Amino acid sequence: MAKEAQWVQVGKRQIALSNLTKTLDPTGPVVKAEVVNYYLSVAPTFLRHSRGRPLSLVRYPDGIEGEQFFQKARPDWAPEWIGSVRLGEKSQDYIVTDAVADVVWLANLACLELHVTQGRLPHVDRPDQIVFDLDPPPDFGYRRVIELAVGLGEQLRGFGYHPFVKTSGQKGLHVVVPIEPRWSIAEVMVAAQEVAASFATQNKDETTLNWSKKARETRVLIDLNRNRAGQTAVAAYSLRGKPGLPVSMPVTWDELARLEDASPYNYATVPGILADRGDVWEAMAAYAVALHTDRAPVLPAGDPETLKSYQKKRDFAVTSEPGPLLGAEDMARFTIHRHHATNLHYDLRLEQDGVLKSWALPRGLPHKPGVKRLAVEVEVHPIKYLTWEGVIPKGEYGAGPMWVYATGRYTVTKEKKTGFYFRLHSEQLNADYRMHRTQDKHWLLERVHEPDKEWLDGPIPPLLCEKVDAVPLGDDYHYEVKWDGIRAIITVIEREVRIWSRNGNDITAQFPELAGEALNATTGVFDGEIVVLDDVGRPEFGRVIKRLHSRGEAAVARAATNHPAVCYLFDALYLDGRPLVKDPIETRRAWLEDLIRPETAFRFSQTVADGELLFKAAKAQGLEGVVAKRKGSTYAPGRRPGTWLKIKSEHDVTLRIIGYTRGSGARADTVGSLVVAEESEKGLIYRGHLGSGFTDRALADLAEALLHMEKSERPDIVPEDQDKAAEWISEAVYCDAIYGSLTSSGMLRQGTYKRLRGDL
Repeated sequence: MAKEAQWVQVGKRQIALSNLTKTLDPTGPVVKAEVVNYYLSVAPTFLRHSRGRPLSLVRYPDGIEGEQFFQKARPDWAPEWIGSVRLGEKSQDYIVTDAVADVVWLANLACLELHVTQGRLPHVDRPDQIVFDLDPPPDFGYRRVIELAVGLGEQLRGFGYHPFVKTSGQKGLHVVVPIEPRWSIAEVMVAAQEVAASFATQNKDETTLNWSKKARETRVLIDLNRNRAGQTAVAAYSLRGKPGLPVSMPVTWDELARLEDASPYNYATVPGILADRGDVWEAMAAYAVALHTDRAPVLPAGDPETLKSYQKKRDFAVTSEPGPLLGAEDMARFTIHRHHATNLHYDLRLEQDGVLKSWALPRGLPHKPGVKRLAVEVEVHPIKYLTWEGVIPKGEYGAGPMWVYATGRYTVTKEKKTGFYFRLHSEQLNADYRMHRTQDKHWLLERVHEPDKEWLDGPIPPLLCEKVDAVPLGDDYHYEVKWDGIRAIITVIEREVRIWSRNGNDITAQFPELAGEALNATTGVFDGEIVVLDDVGRPEFGRVIKRLHSRGEAAVARAATNHPAVCYLFDALYLDGRPLVKDPIETRRAWLEDLIRPETAFRFSQTVADGELLFKAAKAQGLEGVVAKRKGSTYAPGRRPGTWLKIKSEHDVTLRIIGYTRGSGARADTVGSLVVAEESEKGLIYRGHLGSGFTDRALADLAEALLHMEKSERPDIVPEDQDKAAEWISEAVYCDAIYGSLTSSGMLRQGTYKRLRGDL
């Protein structure tokens, strides 16, 4: 063992990391510790696409300028927990990754490049994707490679496939189509060659399928050999052993169209990109289709007798649920319903033999490994239940609303005596689970792997509004009141509430009336605004800020009694085992409204269709304004996507207080005016001073906040002829103000102090 080795804990495994300061890319330079950190960061996402696929490794023990070697066989000295599989009787054992620790172990071996087969366990001999590798000659323009990839994508759509694309990490591109794992490698190659040959014929001056050096001198090779038995292609999110350590990066077709080259994607940038916009291939497997060469429908072998229990419990003259008719199937499908009957629960349904085997999940899906959820087996349901949603009438079995929570394909990955392991592929949910029978109809459902994003372990930054001057009109928006309070992210774990402020502080203790089992969710993340209302229902910002600053159990209890808070919820980011941020806002809000228990401190922020009328009413009632939210929009944590627009009743602004003048006369012990600046991407912008709007309470608050602060030098942004009597502070203190307009020099015209922002 190298002297530099150190042991680290990764999940359940201990791994010895060695030579972490060794330079692997001298052009950076990049040391091995940075490579290990890259793979640790992206491992959950990498594994989504590579878990269960036999690996080929490209190792660079002396860095990218030293000797490299290709390795397929699992080394004899590998830890016993590193999995493997044999491809054919005469083949060696290939490494198969299953957990983050596996990926970190490989990174420590200086395996910069990880290549995978197109089949995965349990069907390694039946590919579940086809790779079309566009490999250009040295002087071929990257933009033209992109255009050819786009053309190939269109060709594949014409054959009924759903193409995805990634950079190769070098000069080329990989167009990948997911397929059902029902055909041999030879059959898949026939289908791939048919599509590729058709495209190459149409573009014969620029593309070729011929591997000869002469044929490839001026044309892009469409390489299909990555799909052959025992062959591999570089994995999605793998590094490449080139200067800068580029990444084989999945991109959307829109992103591809904007690329000039692949340089934006490397070991340093990709983790941040994933954190910002997620994995664009996440739902890829849900788009698997049959080979175009073999698309005859597969009829189910189900027996209508199995649906007798389902039929006996229902009156189909009353309920709109599907009747007990069998349907055609292409491959195994699943659906999960969110069902608010007498008790809210979820229903997991897996297609088997022409019907849906079904389990009721009283507490939803487990959100991480180690959490087990009860699953009660119920009667089988008809295939048409895969997509049915609606309201079961009162008096009927299971009366209440039922929504499709997730639907797609599933694969049984392992069968056990007491149950089975399965993988879900869908636009909404992609994860592996274990179903374990405990007794008779009772099972336990357990998640197998860690999610690639932790939604419940800490604060999630909220989506940010874009400020506009007028209410947007038309049918593209719905409108709600802009609540004047503390923006809060509400996390629910095992029904217990935790509250986070916008800047990530845990403020649960300050609002005890919001704690407890107030929301009908086992796990969840919700967006809302905490307010204290006056006698006529208007928010009092000063009161809620006082609540925020309350300290000590007795003081908090008194404040909660004298000035109780309520929380208006307006969005849901995560619910009972799956993220919702990619669902349309209407779906998120429907589930949110359904889970708020009556007579609690949580309320649903209602919307209206007439934005102008709401804005006039808000202004007349002295409310802060309205928010317009684009219909069908997704949720972008921490970003300002332009889908939520805030329209204030007045021009208002949040300013940083950079100085103040002393008061005179009766105000000698407090401030006379505030010198303020506005924060921007380019830094602070001087906005003049505020000298009006101060109540006695406001002056007392300002004196308490400012007068004790250490004085600083005059900021450079303040003109020499301005605010000569001011005392300057460097600490970050913020306030809200309203104003009529900005002068030509950027000063506030008719600026009026509104309040301190103790929450910032």
